[in-house]
Amino acid sequence: MIIINNLSKIYSGGHQALKDINLDIQKGEIFALLGPNGAGKTTLIETICGLVEPTEGTVTVGGHDIKKDYKQARSLIGLVPQELNLEAFATVRDVLMYTRGYFGKPQDDELMEKVLKRLSLWEKRDAQTRALSGGMKRRVLIARALISEPEVLFLDEPTAGVDVELRRELMSFVRELNKSGLTIILTTHYLEEAEQLADRVGLITNGELQFVKNKQELLAEHEGVSLEDIYMKLAGSDKSKDKK
Repeated sequence: MIIINNLSKIYSGGHQALKDINLDIQKGEIFALLGPNGAGKTTLIETICGLVEPTEGTVTVGGHDIKKDYKQARSLIGLVPQELNLEAFATVRDVLMYTRGYFGKPQDDELMEKVLKRLSLWEKRDAQTRALSGGMKRRVLIARALISEPEVLFLDEPTAGVDVELRRELMSFVRELNKSGLTIILTTHYLEEAEQLADRVGLITNGELQFVKNKQELLAEHEGVSLEDIYMKLAGSDKSKDKK
């Protein structure tokens, strides 16, 4: 579904956020991209989504080059960003209607109702987003990403700042979406989420992709150890190398 070849990003100030990334993401999988703050996770996601211009390399989504065929590539993508970037005075209904229109799709009241009900937002459909709690705003971001009927869903720290109950609800919804055929790329600092959800796991540090492994194989290699412990060991060893 996504093919990344020799992708690099150097910002104008000289900071290299991504260093020669090569990665294939399979259709229908849940891929967990792990790494510390500032590792390059969000830059990689935003590059695939067309929000950041790559310095070198190529990316295709569903066979469409993100630069040459950007309209086709972006039409396949739904993005749930870290930031709560909602228009304060727009209603929940308006947010979804505007997004459908942005993607050139006609209004679909049945789909909107289905998505909002599944995310427990139907009763808030006419509320302005500024009146919603942080958890509800997070749900609106997910609804906004889904209303365009994407084939690939990026979840960039989707449970940041939400309570335990909502985290569990969102994790259940992610499984449900994946079973319907949606390809999902997840970044999270809650390693138990990645352990429960992901088919494959990738670790990125300092803009470099350290490894990509099947989750079950990775856990088998470190028998009796949680994914969190494996992450701390591998990410920690990489930081130690940087200090030398």
